[in-house]
Amino acid sequence: MRRMLIGPIAGTIAAAFFVTPALAQPPAPQPARPGELVEEYAPAIDRAADAMMNLDVGPIVDAVDPYGRHHHRTLRDMARRNDPDFERRMHATIYGTAATMGRAADAFAAAEPALRRAFRQFEQDMAEAIAAPGAPPPPRGRYGAPPAPAPAAPPPPDGDDDPWGD
Repeated sequence: MRRMLIGPIAGTIAAAFFVTPALAQPPAPQPARPGELVEEYAPAIDRAADAMMNLDVGPIVDAVDPYGRHHHRTLRDMARRNDPDFERRMHATIYGTAATMGRAADAFAAAEPALRRAFRQFEQDMAEAIAAPGAPPPPRGRYGAPPAPAPAAPPPPDGDDDPWGD
């Protein structure tokens, strides 16, 4: 009798030993929306743009315009010369563009299932058309009712063969 109880009890203890850590794990994080992933890049792009604004282009401008002195001029200096609010607008543009691209990515993600179905149907129709070159085309009813035919042009008046009246 003892032997009969030891097997199931040992199995239960072993299962609890292996299953408990798996149950204690936090749930897997939900995948982020595509828009969130795009928007996460905005700070890195912003920092890269700031670093680029510190690029000293004075020697390059000196080579292009040897008669003017442009020593130690950064892109930031050149941009601020005509627009003192340049940096604020640049940063706002970066984050605004990231938000717009994020919304576009979310819209594409929402449309993805319908696009996949449409492409699958297109592939199937193309395969059928290639497999049977003499067969009639697939039925139109799959994609909805066909458009109504255009109204016929009115017949010309009797006895009037010359539209210009000559």
